[in-house]
Parts: sequence; C-alpha cells; structure tokens
Amino acid sequence: MAPLWLSRVTVGFVVALSLANLYFYNYARIYAMFGQTPDIRFNLYGDPQIEGDAKLQREPRTGRLDILVNDYYLHHVYGSTIAAFKPNYVVTMGDIFSSQWVRRDEYYKRIERFKWISQRIDSQNTTMRSNHVYLYMAGNHDIGYGDETRSYHINRFVNNFGPLNRKWTVDIDGRLHRMAILNAMNLDKTRTRQYRVEAWDFVHGLAADSAKHPDIPLILFLHIPLHKPDGICVANAKTVDRDGFVRYQDYLSPTTSAYLLHCLSPVLVFNGHDHNGCVAVHSTDVTASIPVVLGDSGKMLRSSSDMCDLTLEDLDMYRPELDEFALQTISSTAEGPAVDNSTALPTIEITVRSSMGAYHGTTGVFDVSSIHQRQDTVTTSLRVLGRNVQASAGGYTYSYREIPFGHHLVVRALLVTNIVSCFAVPAILLLF
Repeated sequence: MAPLWLSRVTVGFVVALSLANLYFYNYARIYAMFGQTPDIRFNLYGDPQIEGDAKLQREPRTGRLDILVNDYYLHHVYGSTIAAFKPNYVVTMGDIFSSQWVRRDEYYKRIERFKWISQRIDSQNTTMRSNHVYLYMAGNHDIGYGDETRSYHINRFVNNFGPLNRKWTVDIDGRLHRMAILNAMNLDKTRTRQYRVEAWDFVHGLAADSAKHPDIPLILFLHIPLHKPDGICVANAKTVDRDGFVRYQDYLSPTTSAYLLHCLSPVLVFNGHDHNGCVAVHSTDVTASIPVVLGDSGKMLRSSSDMCDLTLEDLDMYRPELDEFALQTISSTAEGPAVDNSTALPTIEITVRSSMGAYHGTTGVFDVSSIHQRQDTVTTSLRVLGRNVQASAGGYTYSYREIPFGHHLVVRALLVTNIVSCFAVPAILLLF
C-alpha cells in the first residue's frame, strides 16, 4: 500500500500535467476567446529561420533531432493560430530560412518543410484548402543584404514565394485601404544597381498613389525596421558597409526611412528582422520649415514635402544633408505623443517578434475594423501597452497583439515529461 503523501503528489502531478497539456494544445483558442471579430485580420510570423544541412554538419549528434522538434514546434504555432484566429492573410515577415547560401537541392527541401510548417501542405504532401492568402517578404537570409544580393537569390525567391514588391487594395465596409509589401533589402546601397532601381521605382509609385489618394490609408510591410534613436528597441542603428554597399544593417538609413514616412505617409508599418519585437511611433513634421541646401547644387529643401521630389540619384548624392534633415523632421518614441481628435494619427511601426522557439513562438495578430459612427463623431486615439497597440483614426480601429506559445525549452520539457509519465504514473498506480 503506497503512503498517503505519494497518492496526493501523484494526483497533483497528473492534474498539473493535464492543465499544461490543455494549454499546449489550446493556447491559441484561449487567446482568441478575447476580442471581437474584425473586418480583416492578418496573422504575422516573424523570422522563422528554419535550418537544415549546415546544422547537421555543426551538430551531427543532436542536429537532426533539433530540426525535427523545431519543425513540429513551428507547425504547431502556425496551425494553432491559423485555426483559432481564422485570418484573411497569413504573412511571414522574411528570413524564412536560416541562410541564403544554401545549395539548390537543400533549398527545395526546406521549401517543402516550410510548406508543411505553415499549413500549405499536409503530411501526404497534398495541398491544403484554405480561406486565407499567404504572403511573404524577402529577408536578409532569403536574398541577402545589398552587398550580397545575387540574381539566383532573387529568382528562386520570386519563383517560390512571389514578387519582392506588391501592392493591393482591401475593401473594408465599402471603404478602401492600400496594402503594400516592399523589398527593404535593396533600398539602401546595393551592389547590383538594377535591384535598387526596381525597389525605388516601386517606392516612387507608392508615393504618387499617396499624393493622389491621401484619404486612403496605407499599411506597409517590409523586412528591415525604420531608423530610430537607440533605446527604443533592443536593436540599435548599426550599419556595416563593404566597398560602399550594405553588408549588414539593423535599421534602414535615416534618409530612406524619412522618405517612406514623409512621402508614403503610412498609417502602420510592419517589419521583422529584430527578433525581440518592438513598437515605435513616428511623428513627422510636414510643415517644418528647415531650409537645407543640398551640396553645391543650389537645390534647397524648404519643407519635408520637397523631399518627395528627389530622385534616387539625389538621395545618394546628398545623403549627409538628407540624413540630418531626416533627424530634424521626424520624432520617434516608444509610446507616441498624446493623440486626440485635433491631431492626426502618427505612423505606428510594429516589429513583429520572432516565431522561433527562443522567442516563445510568438504570432502577431493585426485586426482592422470599421467604426460605424457619424463623420462628425469619428475619434482619433492611440494606446501602446508593451508591444500591443490599440488605435483609431478616420473611422477605423487598428489592433495588434502578440500571441506567445511558450519557450521551446519549456515545451521540450513538457514533451519529455509526457513520455516519462506514460510509464511512471501507471507504475505508481499499481502500488495502490
């Protein structure tokens, strides 16, 4: 006969393990219980960076098991949050793979793994039906930074994941929103100029659209975050060049960031790259009168709107002056300024926390809904709580929240505990 304390411990252990497993399999549904059904929803997944043959070479004993567990971990994250939140769009924020320098056969092996992870195919390699659209951004581990981008990097990404730049409109309750995915990898100095010209031609097109339709909100998606002062996010403004081309960067340059903010005027900007996640609020002074002489050209910027008339050649030629101009006309903070009905909503930048296990398998859920109010009662508001955002402007509400799963070490420990318990608990019960 087992002692009383052992029976109590066993019962408590079984209850605790059952609750842990209940959360494990239903965590997304639990989060989805809180909140209303929006007009449109995005599930955002940051930097999964799935590994492959290089890890097997580095860790021949444990690498295969780590890859297997990580694939199932990410498969559970994608599958649970897609099923629970039923998004209209499933967006992977770049850095799909851990490196762009992989052989062709390895690249396509990882594509098939990622399709299974992201719920595009099932275990029998059959394409799964879905009611949502899959979208992808190119990250530095997909096509490289400006110094590294090669034609085969771009071609195989485009052939398998779609165009680097795309735009579309969404009808929300009879009114439009503009959406755009932008190739951020080639916005700053790029060795192959063609890729940079293509990126900036797309940006100039977005700027023209914003000037023509200022009343239609723009939501922008790109991999690399905008420039901001140190201390707002975990990452800092670090850029490394090689031969004048970008070899590494945490943020886009001040000039590029200022152009996107001043000339595209996005309501929200989503990006990845910084695995920790972050929220920054950018206020642009469109009426600023800060005359800046651009070199010896005689050209002068008298207001921030003048920046939108500059060509790519101008942006490069007068980069020092424009960087200084950018820092003077943009104010960035972690929580944003006070916002009321007399002020416009500043640009909200959200860096989506990584979905990797070390960052708790986080999914970003972004909702847009129409407010059914009279035009004279439409409110403007902004509230930032950590990395969660609630905002309203122009008759719409914008909501972003993080849905964490759990640290991968905790999940692994739970799985091991489940396996051991299958043998240990029945053995203990035989003692009663």
